[in-house]
Amino acid sequence: MQAFKAEPNFQLTPASGTTRSIVVISLDTVRADHLGVYGGRAQTPTLDAFAAQGVRFQTALTQFPETCLSHWSMLSGVLPEVHGNIPGNGGSLYQGPTLAELASHAGLSTGAFIGGITLQDQMCGLARGFDHYDDHFDFQRADTRPGSEVTAAAVDWIRQQTAPYFAFVHYFDAHTPYTPSPPWDTRYDPDYTGTVTGSLADLGIQGGRGGRSMPARDLAHIEALYDGELSELDALIAPVLAAAGDQAVVVVTSDHGESFEHDYFFNHRAALWEGVLRVPLLIRGPGVPKGLVVSEPVSLVDLVPTVTTLAGLPADARMQGVSRAPLLQGEGEGAERHFALTDPWMPQPQFSIRTVTHKVIWQTEATLVYNLEEDPLEANGTGETPPDLLDARAAYNEQIDSLRAHQSAAPEQSRPISEDTRGKLESLGYVDPARSEPRRPPPP
Repeated sequence: MQAFKAEPNFQLTPASGTTRSIVVISLDTVRADHLGVYGGRAQTPTLDAFAAQGVRFQTALTQFPETCLSHWSMLSGVLPEVHGNIPGNGGSLYQGPTLAELASHAGLSTGAFIGGITLQDQMCGLARGFDHYDDHFDFQRADTRPGSEVTAAAVDWIRQQTAPYFAFVHYFDAHTPYTPSPPWDTRYDPDYTGTVTGSLADLGIQGGRGGRSMPARDLAHIEALYDGELSELDALIAPVLAAAGDQAVVVVTSDHGESFEHDYFFNHRAALWEGVLRVPLLIRGPGVPKGLVVSEPVSLVDLVPTVTTLAGLPADARMQGVSRAPLLQGEGEGAERHFALTDPWMPQPQFSIRTVTHKVIWQTEATLVYNLEEDPLEANGTGETPPDLLDARAAYNEQIDSLRAHQSAAPEQSRPISEDTRGKLESLGYVDPARSEPRRPPPP
């Protein structure tokens, strides 16, 4: 069966400038601080060159540490709760347009190339607005769709386009299991003599729970395997960047990171640490300064309004994200507050707010407060909540409630996917009890 789909409506803002092609490359499960382009160990010559040709946002933050809902916010410009419980409905309840629908409405050809089951249309419903949604591949838990196949399909489609287009290219290679190809499997830990591998069995992954703890030497090896996957990804995306050329607006980002700290290992769904929230965000294209580093924090909900500004497309007035294009010209500001939450139906749900200097994480039984200037590794969460963040939850609820009028009614079916697909999603930990709306996370 097809995923639930809400028919979009538009409240367009004026567009200005030349209409340009758009390419958004999403590197699933890639945390920024492990990438060489962000000062990490994983060598990234492709991204290094890309950043030199455009802008690198030093602190870009996701709003939801799961693939489907994070991408919905990334590609619609509205916060996760506005979309409803997508794992329950198989699609967003929000009726405002996605970037694909905005591009299609403006006359652009639209194509998507999907590397993981969690973005297949029957699970996520993200095909809205795409003329071509390439998500047909056999699911194998240990090796979804190889990134080489995603690259080949995307490059072939891009080269066929003779007018402005929007291409969305999704790679799942950095997700567990951590199985980089040679030479990347030994590049960052050539002297390891232990027996632990990056397989799911060795990692001990079960749903949203973290993997098993292990001795420090074995944990270091697992991180080396993850870094190997990042370097392998860096090479895989090079042909897509070449096919896009220098006249398109090109974005490289991720939906969320991965945790190797805080006794929560090899997962991301139940954590709001910086290693999970902070993702890469790099943009190049006409009018984008070369080699610029933007220090002001931004959120993934800012991506669509920013990209539409740069590509000469209209945005939608309901977007909760803000165009950060002025930052590229030394004007404007980043957001003062960045909200994030985990799946409210999982045990111990979390809700957080982050500013330039602080992060507060509200859990069911505790509140953690971090001064990020003094404690960037989030080792001591016993601080006092800053007075200007005491109203954080009320401000967040106001933003969510303001857009509830633009959601469709919940579908009658509880889960519009096959039982086989449900089982595969359960093996990844992504299917929870079907609900039309997510439960609100714990209040401060």
